[in-house]
Amino acid sequence: MKKLLLTTIAMILLALPSSAQVKFGIQGGLNINKFIMDTDIVESGNQAGFYVGPTFLIGCPVFDIEIAGIYDVRRGEVDGKSVKEQNLNVQANIRKGFDINDNSQIFIFVGPQCAFNIDADGIDELTDCVKDWRWKNSDFSVNIGGGVKINHVEIRVTYNSALAKTAEAIKYDLGDIIKLKPKSNACQIGLTYYF
Repeated sequence: MKKLLLTTIAMILLALPSSAQVKFGIQGGLNINKFIMDTDIVESGNQAGFYVGPTFLIGCPVFDIEIAGIYDVRRGEVDGKSVKEQNLNVQANIRKGFDINDNSQIFIFVGPQCAFNIDADGIDELTDCVKDWRWKNSDFSVNIGGGVKINHVEIRVTYNSALAKTAEAIKYDLGDIIKLKPKSNACQIGLTYYF
């Protein structure tokens, strides 16, 4: 997965025309995280986290490309207890802007994201019934979103959807052992400033 993402980014950069404009920016915002379980016997809830990091916007003739490295903190609730995950996310979004006037535009984007776990320990006992919560070392997801850009500042909304399980855990229910496969999805609201 890591090699595929890095190869894709390298191919995109090599295919860019020499006239492409590159802008550097910083983005940050709020995560509203939700763990999606493959069973309804475990309750999960929303909790807030945040993200921040550098981003590059590469202007191309048909569409633009966003490449970002994001420090991402996600929190969620499982059976009434909080869980926390910290990741380094590498994003590569294809973006299309529609000019409103000379200084502003609306835009939409979509693209892959690979998250690398940098600090999220396993939890031996999350609740009386949920045991052995183990985060994956990396996971793959898709971003889709849009926003408004005015001069050097943009406001954006993103939905990040995990394509595979983010963690593994075991639930004991009336003597039965049930393997949980939670996915960590997030709605993100943020700002980007381009220098």
